[in-house]
Amino acid sequence: MNSQPLLERLQRQLKQSRQRLLVWVQGEQAWCHRQLETALSPLCSGQGVLLGQPLTAAAHAIPSLKAAELHRVLGTTLDFAVVDAYAGFNPNAFGQLCGTVRGGGVLLLLTPAADQWRGYDDPEYASLCVEPHTPADMKGHFLQYLCSILEGSDQLLCWSVAGATWPRLPQTADPEPAEQPCLSLDQAEAVKCVLAVAEQRRAALVLTADRGRGKSAALGIAAARLLQQGKRVILTAPSRAATSAVFERVQALAPDCMSQLLFASPDDLLHQPVQADLLLVDEAAAIPTPVLVELLNCCPRIVFSTTLHGYEGNGQGFALRFRHHLELYRPTTAEYRLETPIRWAGPDPLEHLSNRMLLLDVDTQPLPSPDQSLLLETIDQAQLSQDPALLRDLFALLLLAHYRTTPGDLRILLDSPNLQIHVLMQQGQPLACVLVAEEGELPDALAQTVWEGRRRPRGHLLPQTLIAQEGWGEVASWRAWRIMRIAVHPLLQQQGLGAQLLNELECMAVAAGVDYLGASFAASESLLAFWHHCGYRPVRLGEQRDPVAGTHALLVVRPVSDQVRQWLPRAQHWYGQSVLRRLPGALQDLEPERLTLLLGGLWQPDAADLDTLKRLRGFAQDQRTLESSLLPLSWLLEQTLPLWGQAGIGCDDQRLLCERILRQQPATAVAEPAGKRAQLQRLRNLCDQLLALLPSA
Repeated sequence: MNSQPLLERLQRQLKQSRQRLLVWVQGEQAWCHRQLETALSPLCSGQGVLLGQPLTAAAHAIPSLKAAELHRVLGTTLDFAVVDAYAGFNPNAFGQLCGTVRGGGVLLLLTPAADQWRGYDDPEYASLCVEPHTPADMKGHFLQYLCSILEGSDQLLCWSVAGATWPRLPQTADPEPAEQPCLSLDQAEAVKCVLAVAEQRRAALVLTADRGRGKSAALGIAAARLLQQGKRVILTAPSRAATSAVFERVQALAPDCMSQLLFASPDDLLHQPVQADLLLVDEAAAIPTPVLVELLNCCPRIVFSTTLHGYEGNGQGFALRFRHHLELYRPTTAEYRLETPIRWAGPDPLEHLSNRMLLLDVDTQPLPSPDQSLLLETIDQAQLSQDPALLRDLFALLLLAHYRTTPGDLRILLDSPNLQIHVLMQQGQPLACVLVAEEGELPDALAQTVWEGRRRPRGHLLPQTLIAQEGWGEVASWRAWRIMRIAVHPLLQQQGLGAQLLNELECMAVAAGVDYLGASFAASESLLAFWHHCGYRPVRLGEQRDPVAGTHALLVVRPVSDQVRQWLPRAQHWYGQSVLRRLPGALQDLEPERLTLLLGGLWQPDAADLDTLKRLRGFAQDQRTLESSLLPLSWLLEQTLPLWGQAGIGCDDQRLLCERILRQQPATAVAEPAGKRAQLQRLRNLCDQLLALLPSA
């Protein structure tokens, strides 16, 4: 049968309805590539890209990209896109590419025949394997899951050697016209809501939408109007690249004002005064909740905009995690949701199918009635891949509870060979879970090359960091369980479920002969308090500050075996000294109040020798200068710093001590107290107070 007329009719239908379609091309790779040049060529006209290796013998070249290069087309609009799964199926890249296809376009997915794709040696396995696992150990649960979704859908074109299965396209509704430059009534109303915030003395707005609804463009239209009125607008987001649609609208509508639209990272906003008539926070779901709370205090007029079901963070979880903070700090916060697609017409087959494939469409499930029948279950990946309802509920929990959950985590959940999944269940519904990576027991030869700085094998974050960064070669042979993710339903947080999970996990670790548990996380005050409460102790503070979370990465451990218990005091002493020595340099942006949390309780001060004590008293009680007393004062601060919190040293005083003595900054670097003379007197008083914390000689 000649399929050409049918394909051409399908293409016309897609163009007229502005719907998008997934075309699943199954067969040998060379055959799939030939189809793009021959039978399927009507669908491959216009601007497009290929995710994968370049076509071997193409009459017309389709630009090819690797997953790591996909940022080059994000923000653009394509007529078609090709994903060559022979080069590996990357869930994040697939989700991103789907969002670039315009209405009337297609996404072509090239795979082996379904029964072969399930067991295909996917090149992506190399990124999931950790020592000693190899791609041969992979069970292919994620590909099996994808095949089940695709085979169960009637809203795609399935193309193979055996023939074609044609799609059933849903009916679309004609959109109501909107006044330019807005492209939908939804978008016009969103612009109106943003402008209303700018007119009030103190106001906040939460703007939500699925992808393709023109949410970021609405921010750009509103920003252009405000800039033309002489207003000052600041834009923030997880990255500047995430705001391209905002800048494009301002460039189109108010090009003379482009230089006045300022972008600042969330971390920058927290460390410098914000002087703006309006602060726009785009893709807020991909920003940690503690940072969002601090941003509330940065500007009296603020708009939070986020994607509800997106690959950069899930807006459903954002709403639950952040809502009670809004009710507390901004109880009059307005909300608006854009429903009408702009880049394509709804209902859209590609959007529907890609959401199901990547579980981007999972929503909050009603919580069961509270009781005490919580059951801890260990779930293996084969069980999870064969239970779609449990998989959706578990991934929904991860999306809701953590701001950085992405489609890539779905593949890790199903395929990672060193992963354990432990879930607290109530009436068959997951309420909390912990994902654990098995690490450690590195071969001696490999561990030596890591210690020497010559190798960094994939995975094994805990032992590799401790060996390569801190020099603890002995940890290589120890068996570790790293807590990759701990998630508790947002409505059940602060009720002890996370601590309960960790306690149960420790019991399992003891039974399994594990040496230590550990985790690495952005060291916010709330997370520091949680992990400390659960008995985990810090052993490594990273140097790079996360520009989104605004904090440094902290590695903590919980000893299980005796050898780790004996090692921990040495590791903590080394950690404390490392933090102190890096304060003037790599850690110069570390806040003093966070420093005391990071070092709190690590050691007890030593007694001062007579010479040091005499010099300290000379500064505190007489008129010896600060410059002549820096050495003994530095010693005093280092000895007593872990006790500052319990001694009642306030935040301003902590900042004064750190900046003037430990970092040796000038008086102008400290706001309170103002002036060199006032600071000197306060330092003398504090020195006297700290001397009381030293033991008697």
